[in-house]
Amino acid sequence: GEAAHLDKISCGMNDDPMASGPDASALAASDTVIIVAYHLPIIITRTAGGGYNVEWDDDRGLNRDGMNLPSQCIYIGCIDMEVTDEAEQESIERLLLENYSCVVLFLEPELKAAYYHGFCRGYLTPILHNQMHQHRGVDPFQEGEWRAYCTVNRLFAAKVMEVYSPGHMIWVHDYHLMLLPSCILRKLRSAKIGLFIHAPFPASDLWGSVAVRTELLRSLLNADLLGFLLFEYTRNFLSCCKRMLGLEYEFHKGGYLGVEYEGRHVMLQVATFGISPPKLEARLAAMSHAASGRAAFHGHAHAPLAAPTDCAAELGSAIAQVCSSGRVVVGGVDYLDRLKGVAPKMLAWEALLRDYPHYRNGHVLLQVCVGARNKIHIQEAGQVEAEITRIVERISAAYPGTVHFEVRSSLSPAARLQLWAGMGMLVGTQLREAVNVWPLEYVYSRHLRGLPAGVLVLSEFSGFARVLNGGLRVNPNSQKELVEALDTALRMAPAERLARGLKDLAHIQRCTLEEFANRFVTDLKATTTKREEDFVSVGFGLSSFRMVGMGAGFKPLDVVESLDKFQRSSHRALLLDWGGTLTPADAGLYDTRDSTDGHVVPQRVLNALQTLCADPKNHVMILSGLGKEKVLAAFGSVPNLSLAVEHGFTYRVQGGQWQQLVHGVDTSWRSVAASVMQRYCTVTHGAYVLSKGSSMAWNFADSDPEFGVMQAKEVQFALQHVLSAFPVVVRTGKGYVEACLKDVNKGVMAERFVDLCQGGGARPLDFVLCIGDDSTDELMFGHLHQKLGKHARQLLTSTVGRKPSEANSYLNDHGEVLELLELLCTHGNHPPGSQPAAASSMRRMAAPVASGGMSASYQNLAALG
Repeated sequence: GEAAHLDKISCGMNDDPMASGPDASALAASDTVIIVAYHLPIIITRTAGGGYNVEWDDDRGLNRDGMNLPSQCIYIGCIDMEVTDEAEQESIERLLLENYSCVVLFLEPELKAAYYHGFCRGYLTPILHNQMHQHRGVDPFQEGEWRAYCTVNRLFAAKVMEVYSPGHMIWVHDYHLMLLPSCILRKLRSAKIGLFIHAPFPASDLWGSVAVRTELLRSLLNADLLGFLLFEYTRNFLSCCKRMLGLEYEFHKGGYLGVEYEGRHVMLQVATFGISPPKLEARLAAMSHAASGRAAFHGHAHAPLAAPTDCAAELGSAIAQVCSSGRVVVGGVDYLDRLKGVAPKMLAWEALLRDYPHYRNGHVLLQVCVGARNKIHIQEAGQVEAEITRIVERISAAYPGTVHFEVRSSLSPAARLQLWAGMGMLVGTQLREAVNVWPLEYVYSRHLRGLPAGVLVLSEFSGFARVLNGGLRVNPNSQKELVEALDTALRMAPAERLARGLKDLAHIQRCTLEEFANRFVTDLKATTTKREEDFVSVGFGLSSFRMVGMGAGFKPLDVVESLDKFQRSSHRALLLDWGGTLTPADAGLYDTRDSTDGHVVPQRVLNALQTLCADPKNHVMILSGLGKEKVLAAFGSVPNLSLAVEHGFTYRVQGGQWQQLVHGVDTSWRSVAASVMQRYCTVTHGAYVLSKGSSMAWNFADSDPEFGVMQAKEVQFALQHVLSAFPVVVRTGKGYVEACLKDVNKGVMAERFVDLCQGGGARPLDFVLCIGDDSTDELMFGHLHQKLGKHARQLLTSTVGRKPSEANSYLNDHGEVLELLELLCTHGNHPPGSQPAAASSMRRMAAPVASGGMSASYQNLAALG
């Protein structure tokens, strides 16, 4: 089922409108990819003569020959061999860099243990595999292990910067390095970063139990391209983004998913991992050649398990005897990890022999377990082995000769290929697993050797069970279902075996390792090329750090230039938002139904407004979304100050009469809208109705994020249907559905105010300053740009906080807004060109920096993505 969906979603990004040209994504020999993984895809050992034997590790899918990328590759990672001597470390570094383009990172044993065995394997792995941690006297989250994880990611980032040059692409692999995008972007803001997660990604309730969930989630979103093996994992990730960061996703042209995050486009790719058929063919050919040579030398033909001498010695005579006994061999090769589900497999085999007596003769279960993953010992291997051994001993006592169980510290690829030749059926009962290419190897190697098609029995919780449609999918937690699947597989007719095998073979030949690697790097290259000046890094800690896209030409407000324009003008208009602009943003401590912006207007603000309004050259207006009573209570004491309330529904110019932006409004729609909204409030926990003079809003910000969105769509459709005859528009925002009068918003009000200032024979405005901080103020910027021209000399638009905006510039926070107003008050009537020291100081404060804190107004009110 999911295979067809994968092909649709995992298309390249050549049609991406953000790509710089039609051939921008084609890989070339001049391109360079920096591939970063915890383990380097090489095997290095010491030789007797004091040298080193180095070869590419075919078992790790990142090896250069397997991926066959046309571009240059630089690898960064650790090696398995322990090296403590600094001189030897330098020698190995030089050897691997010069001959293999590999940059090796050496970790101290204590740091490595806390990082890999502690945080990665001990803390993250269970959660990624849907295993909830339980507190049993000790907190499963250890601060020291988390610090080790952060430290190692920073060390990897330092290695990346040693070899990085502009234009290089960075491809990060797996959950060991989820902090690496943030670490890299702190120094390389324009770097193109892709990250592929080989492990499963858990559901949002599991990920929500991670103590550092936000830090890891934000770092993942600092990548340009994220890859997952299955759409299920992608969906889980998107659900986490929705529930924990309030982010929405959308499908983009070309069939890929995207998340808009802080003004950046983060692309998501669903891509099936695979094997390298040419590499597997070459290995089998080498084995066949060696076997043929020995057969000619000894003068006899070999059995199906014939292998080179070292391979035969590795497998041992016991396994060779099982495979050549003439019995039906049901096989399994797994790591000694509890998540691999070997115990359920053994219990199901025991039940099969008990319930189906005819399988007690002529059938054997051959189970080989490997006690080390990537040459690193699995810590729980001893406990798992003891559990399995007890089951095996019980089966052997009841049904002698029906099970053979062995544990190996390692298993070479050649030995594994020999096992596939002797197994008529491969059974995988993993409780949770993402990438495991051994079933693909099994199918393809038997095909190449001309052996009869084997049968795959795969756990539905294994990643490749979703795409190998020829196998039998089972729930390993149901012994009855597993026993029935084993019986079905053992009774399967040769014609059905062949048909199922051909389906799997077609997928293996189509979704290869080469195709996967080329597609991912091609899509990474096709992402938009970032310019340093268009992005700023924001936040100091891992939980708040992110890259913010500013847009071309977006810069801090030039205070000196603004003051000079103010001094040279004689007819001015100032349009100012209230909360988050003149005062700090609402910190979220108050219910929005009763909010007064959470703050009293400081006297300094009132004094500055009074001074500006006292100058006959100035027209000053405060625009707020709050009601008339609250706005008057805050600003009513300022003479000649124009006020617009409820986003402009009602306004007054200076001390004049209150007027409505739209006259003769039919308000009977309000009762209709209220009935619809109240009905949905009763079935949506946390939702409420917020009523204003010009609008009514159904607010679901406190509801379940996903259920709230579904209900919001229903509310939107219902309101559009019942209000279609009224002059009302229904629009959605972040956490609300609003029914409001047409042509009533801050943008229309700003245009009206400009017209009033210039009407009645008045001179045209030669200075217009508009400042706001949230999404409703974006309408002011847009309408004024449309009316006066975005680059009109007399127009200055500025948002508060560094964030994506329609404005042409930004001020860091409400404090800088107040300082600007005070400068205009004290020096606005000075001769043009006079610049007080304070203005130069503000200009320095507003200058962009490589990293810094985001203003509070941005964190709470800017909901533009």
